Amino acid sequence: MNKGEIRTRILEQVDWNPSQSTAFKAKVDRLINRAYQQLSLEAPFLFFEEECKIVTVADVSNDASVALDVLAVNSGDKFVLERSYPTASASTLQSWSSNDSWDSRMIEITRSDGTIIRRRIREAWSETAGSDTYDRISIDVSWPNNSDTGLTYRIYKEAYELPADVIELRSARLWSDQHYPLQINSQNDMERYEYIDYTGTESGRPHRVFRGRHVQIDAPNLAGQVSESTDTNWLGPQPYGKFDFCYTYVWGRRPSQLNTPTGLYEPRWESAPSPISSTIEISDSGEGTGTPSGAINLSLPNIDQELNFYSINSGGTITNPVRTRRSGLKKRIYLRRYSTNTTPIAGVIEQIESPEIFFLLDEVGGHIVDYKVDGSIVPDYYRRLKETHGYQSIRLWPIPDAEYEIDCRVLRRPQQLIHDNDAPKIHEEACDLLINKALCYFYEMNGQHDVVQLCDLRYQGELATLTKRYGQIAGYRPKKRAARITRGVRDVRVVYKP
Repeated sequence: MNKGEIRTRILEQVDWNPSQSTAFKAKVDRLINRAYQQLSLEAPFLFFEEECKIVTVADVSNDASVALDVLAVNSGDKFVLERSYPTASASTLQSWSSNDSWDSRMIEITRSDGTIIRRRIREAWSETAGSDTYDRISIDVSWPNNSDTGLTYRIYKEAYELPADVIELRSARLWSDQHYPLQINSQNDMERYEYIDYTGTESGRPHRVFRGRHVQIDAPNLAGQVSESTDTNWLGPQPYGKFDFCYTYVWGRRPSQLNTPTGLYEPRWESAPSPISSTIEISDSGEGTGTPSGAINLSLPNIDQELNFYSINSGGTITNPVRTRRSGLKKRIYLRRYSTNTTPIAGVIEQIESPEIFFLLDEVGGHIVDYKVDGSIVPDYYRRLKETHGYQSIRLWPIPDAEYEIDCRVLRRPQQLIHDNDAPKIHEEACDLLINKALCYFYEMNGQHDVVQLCDLRYQGELATLTKRYGQIAGYRPKKRAARITRGVRDVRVVYKP
């Protein structure tokens, strides 16, 4: 039973006029989704369990045997730490990550006097100037001075985030030849018995997991501005039509094992979406010619400039600090299609879905403010816009000394039912329960509190029945006979016979 059928059943129950306005159907859909979310809290056993994967990474520390493998503060920018060396000596140093995998990790830096300072890496990159190479990282908080040199370092990941829609972690197992389980401990016990290792003194194959902190990126609050391009044509292969857009901020990168089926990487953190842009429609430039009138201009804010990672005005002079465009944040653009043109292009009609769902279109740097949508990029069908309220992280003990894959059995928060053909991820027998919960909200909205009580009684009765069916797994209960008591000289023994 999909969302459209659930709405029909609800309207049949209330004897509503068969013709409904778009606004009214949207209101009923919101009640259905509200009931759907509440059901996941009151009866989680009706939802199907899923698995998610966590991939650990080992710490990266400077090589004490290589004198060049140390950091210094950039003399012109206290937000940048760098490792400089002749390019010819690159083979003697461990490689420096520049593919976003270090972004958002922590770096522990030891000064010459033994003082340890921790910072979060915003972005890591490398660049060459003349015969020298500079491996650089921008940090979230400026360094106390711009003269420190000979800094040793350790780059580590203090916690691992579960997917944003996970509401319960039920078990975790290390994927290996033994596939052994990880013990889930409370955060209080781990702190009490001092199993929390901040400095990386103990590392190895993890066997304990416990709760970490919650992380959330602030969402953008400016909608993208759309207009029709006059200098760029619609290219395809995506057919033109009617669209709107939103975007999110992302930071960091998860390992390649977690990529989408199309090969797109998953960010470590993603914000909630921006406000939705106005709709724009691309149509034929000539009646029935099949020639689109133009591409779409999408204007976005410059988040690098907002975070002070851009050209800085210093005393009336524009300076370009080393950290320019290195905030680590990127923007992910999502596209929602409302219609598809039916005019043949080169004799072919492109038949694709128009589900009015936001799909991931592309990712651009934080400083990019002008983006053109011309149909040349196919949206990722497997990557819908996610409802994100932040990420719950987990910590491992001991700290992983290598790359390990951890299979987690989890319960996820259900995604919103958007299209009428979207089906809830619950047992089919529970659809009536969902309908009755939505009816409670419907009658409550209309002020019919006496009918609300009747619907709630029906809901509670069905919930009790489904709890018996799905809330517990029937196990084998052996038959028992009365115990025989025997007395000895020095003890009394109870002998049990099954």
